[in-house]
Amino acid sequence: MASAVPRGFIDLQTASTTLNHDVNFIGVATDVMPPTKSQGKDYMCTFTLADASFSDPGDGLQVRFFKPEMELLPKIQGIGDVVILRSMKIQSYRGVKIAVSKWTTTWLVFPAGSIPKQAPSNFLQIKHEKDRRAGVPSTAEMLYAISLCNSRDRSNFNTIANPSAEGPNIRVSKDIPEITPQRREKFSLIKDVQIDMFYDLVGQVVKKYPSNGCVELSITDYTTNQLLYNYEWAAAGGGDSREGDPYNYTTRNSTTKKWPGPFGRMTLTVALWPPHSYFVESDVKEQDFVLLQNVRIRFSKDAKVEGSIHTDQKYTDRINVSVLKDHRDDRVKNVLRRKQEYVKRLKAQSEQFIEEPGSPKRKETEQSENSSKSKARKKRKQQRSQLKEPERREESKKKTENEAPHALPLPKSNKQELNRNIKCSHEAVPPRPLSSILSLSTHAVETENGTSYTLPFQNINCRTTVRVIDFFPQDLADFAVRSRRQSEFDVLSENEENETTDDQSDGLEDEERGWEWRFGLVLEDAMGSRNEKKDTMTVYVADKDAEFLLRLDAENLRASPKALDTLREKLFLLWGDLEERKSKSRNQLLPSPVTDKPGNQQSNRSPVPAAAENTAPKSLPFVCCLKEYGIRSRRKDRDGQSDGSDADEEGERGKENRDGKGAAKGNQGWERRWRMWGVVIN
Repeated sequence: MASAVPRGFIDLQTASTTLNHDVNFIGVATDVMPPTKSQGKDYMCTFTLADASFSDPGDGLQVRFFKPEMELLPKIQGIGDVVILRSMKIQSYRGVKIAVSKWTTTWLVFPAGSIPKQAPSNFLQIKHEKDRRAGVPSTAEMLYAISLCNSRDRSNFNTIANPSAEGPNIRVSKDIPEITPQRREKFSLIKDVQIDMFYDLVGQVVKKYPSNGCVELSITDYTTNQLLYNYEWAAAGGGDSREGDPYNYTTRNSTTKKWPGPFGRMTLTVALWPPHSYFVESDVKEQDFVLLQNVRIRFSKDAKVEGSIHTDQKYTDRINVSVLKDHRDDRVKNVLRRKQEYVKRLKAQSEQFIEEPGSPKRKETEQSENSSKSKARKKRKQQRSQLKEPERREESKKKTENEAPHALPLPKSNKQELNRNIKCSHEAVPPRPLSSILSLSTHAVETENGTSYTLPFQNINCRTTVRVIDFFPQDLADFAVRSRRQSEFDVLSENEENETTDDQSDGLEDEERGWEWRFGLVLEDAMGSRNEKKDTMTVYVADKDAEFLLRLDAENLRASPKALDTLREKLFLLWGDLEERKSKSRNQLLPSPVTDKPGNQQSNRSPVPAAAENTAPKSLPFVCCLKEYGIRSRRKDRDGQSDGSDADEEGERGKENRDGKGAAKGNQGWERRWRMWGVVIN
């Protein structure tokens, strides 16, 4: 007597009446035919399953399973094996109900020889064969398999591995000869593909773009094929991105991004048609590792090798694209090893090319640095004169008033002139004074039982009008730091030794991690009268918010003087001559407006120095967006013990909240912080 059908499955009798629907069922094999080649390109196996829902021992549900490769068919060894099938489709063929597999179907087989006659009382685990997409069988499924197998006479069980064995229930079709196909290995590297052949390829996506009803993927496995398009590493440091037509009749778009690499003949373009293209558009991104199955290799119009995956004429919903998210896969690790070697070679070649005396790249670099410096000086001079224009108008106005003492005084406007080089999002939201943002009045909460307490932070967003009066770190070259994102090569060092030296390995890891922006600004409230005391606030700018502000990608500023000059030119539009005044103050041994040494405890002091008045920065105010958040404070808790938690990226730099209003009283476990966002320098 078989036990109950596990959850998520139906019995075979019910499944046979569910036409044109996907069903999941479990059965014991009562008839097995050896696999054979179908009329198309696939391999097929046919078998019959039964369970307790069929009263006659000779009855059952016939199953036909199709796969493009024989090794992918269910590994049924003979009568008595218990088979678990998911996502099968029931069809009627000449009045007979048949279960047919789909591309989404998964299978799992318990061989009869591994199924015990009685379930163990403690740990249950049955040896099985399964599809690579199938999950691990549950305890309920294994108990049901034991019940199904033992409901049959085990003495009649036979395997198809011995066709000559006679048994009452074994039938082998005589009109279907037993085949032993000499199958060609379909998996291949790009360097080994041949024209008019079908392959399975594993590679990394370089580019993805739509093209005339299909989607084209540029993939690479970092092997070279001389029949591929040659992406050249140009002397200017960029690559040919193949924009425009092959005969250069049309002009290429100068704003198009340069080819990201790899350079040389390593990239294969594959055209994917529906339904493969739908999956690629929604689920595949650049830099993903993908498995492309059944790729046909052919010549393109310009006699270069390319691939294509068309719609399967028999199984129109089959998708031959998979994203390999597990980088521990040996196929992915092999690609990463080749990529690692490629990156090393490219780095060595580029450094050698740049260092060659008289090389075009070196001359161009020196000329561009000189020209960029001169342009930056000229532009800063023009912008400095624009910033001083309001002062000239004010002096002219005073002079006019002195020359005409009997003229009636004009009313002064309280509206300040904003920095036209700075744009802020969410213009419909009115700006708030900085004192209102710093106030904790909105953080007071009272519970239902009357207990009052103050929230340390609320994660609110707001807009305000401010001007920059200080920044940190002091050196602009430290505004970009190493990214903390992991390298894609980390998976290679988990179970294998790195052949390179420690210095080389570390250098490559830093190269792959890249750079990100991370710096801080001290803002002063620009709303209200100029003569009244102003509130100040320390804000942090990092990652995507900084990229949006500067419209620049972070890089090693100490190794790129040109990039540092570009950053200095951008920030001059934000804070005027603040950097020059800070540099002058340090040279004259005057105290800096705000010291940014780690552990600074001068949180109640104003960021503006009490020294000479001419050191005060003169910059136009602007509107910005601020977002409030909280971090774990390094201060001691109420019991006098350190909470042991580290602050976030800004706290790790030793920056304390200098305005003295960062931590709410009674909430020393948390500290309020602000990030600037939604602001861009034009």
